[in-house]
Amino acid sequence: MTETHIPWHESIRVLWMYLMVDLCMPLIMIILVQYSLHVQLWNSSYCWLGGKAGLICALLTFFLSGYGRYVDYPVTKKNQLVFKTWGLTVFLLTFIAYLNVGVFSFPRSVILIWIVITPFIIYLIKLIISINVYHNKVYVAVLGDGYHFTEFEKQLLSRQNIELIYLSITKPSNLKRQMEKISINYLLINLSKTADNKLIQELTDLYLIEVKLISLNNFMEKFLLKCYIPYESSDLIYLERIRAYDKFDYILKRIFDIILATVLCIICMPVMIYSAIKIRRESPGPIIFSQARVGRFGKEHIIYKFRSMHVDAEINGAQFAQANDPRAYSFGAFMRKTRIDELPQLWNVIKGDLHFVGPRPERKIFTNQLEEDIPYYNERHLVSPGITGWAQVLYPYGANTEDARQKLMYDLYYIKHWSILLDLEVLVRTVGVVIGRKGL
Repeated sequence: MTETHIPWHESIRVLWMYLMVDLCMPLIMIILVQYSLHVQLWNSSYCWLGGKAGLICALLTFFLSGYGRYVDYPVTKKNQLVFKTWGLTVFLLTFIAYLNVGVFSFPRSVILIWIVITPFIIYLIKLIISINVYHNKVYVAVLGDGYHFTEFEKQLLSRQNIELIYLSITKPSNLKRQMEKISINYLLINLSKTADNKLIQELTDLYLIEVKLISLNNFMEKFLLKCYIPYESSDLIYLERIRAYDKFDYILKRIFDIILATVLCIICMPVMIYSAIKIRRESPGPIIFSQARVGRFGKEHIIYKFRSMHVDAEINGAQFAQANDPRAYSFGAFMRKTRIDELPQLWNVIKGDLHFVGPRPERKIFTNQLEEDIPYYNERHLVSPGITGWAQVLYPYGANTEDARQKLMYDLYYIKHWSILLDLEVLVRTVGVVIGRKGL
């Protein structure tokens, strides 16, 4: 039985490639930046700075178990590891500069551009290496039927080259024999009821021979980037796992929100003016659509959007929005797919009603019903909603309670794992969705 899905010789070769990227790219990038800006054709000080940065980056990656586990990380974790190590590298270089002022006697433009673009280049190169080298499947043996994976989830797992193999637990004594017939990487514990003593003994024996046991909660977070929500709400310990960011993180996030919203307001002003004229011509009625949405701690706020539907869109009552919604007029449908209709919400971000990134703001009539139907739904109100969010960029349009439950899993993952890097990833993914005109 193999312990990992990557042959050891292939794993060692690629880890050496990752190490060389960390060691060499900071040096290569600083030379390329200064050469591109025509600051100076050659300066030995750049070599010292780039060399030190590469060495520090490689050491930090090693101490953060980057070379031992990086190959098994999902994309988000790889992203966070690269930017975390580079951030620490820059911090240590700044400390060195404080001790030795001569270290940073370079033009500021070179240093700033180098600091910003280097982690993206390192991450991109490692991602290319990972995609082009690793073709081996990850085999996950599923024990039990406590949770039934959706077709959407199976597609996501398939894209990561993960194959699910279902085991029978009708005869626990045969579990080890079933495992010996296949070469697996993880044994997923997906039981619908409490394990009996015989099954516990079997699992203990498997664990002792170094089979990687993984719970459903950990599997969902590791490979599907969502927090599993049980169908019943009797597990009060679940509430301990989801915690909103603290006051310092909130201030950091608000600063990020205000700067980004202000910049986008200035950049997108021509688009907003054009949209207002187009709406007036194509669909009689108000240009701006305002509606109360539930925010942090369940408090309602008035949210503003460009009106993308006909004035009488809800003449028959409130409805969930849907893909290719027939209630939208022509330019309104275009705005919805390109997210132009959300631009007036930049004012809500500046006011503090919304974050730039967060759970989708919903109407009170929907949240009241969903809180009754879905366990822990009100947990998403621990933070303010956002214009875009983790659920919006990873899950398609939802028009029923089960879709709302699936999106809640992504929202809870975002709340639990929040960081500025995660916000940046959501924004990058949002740009990709907008360019692809897939709608959110």
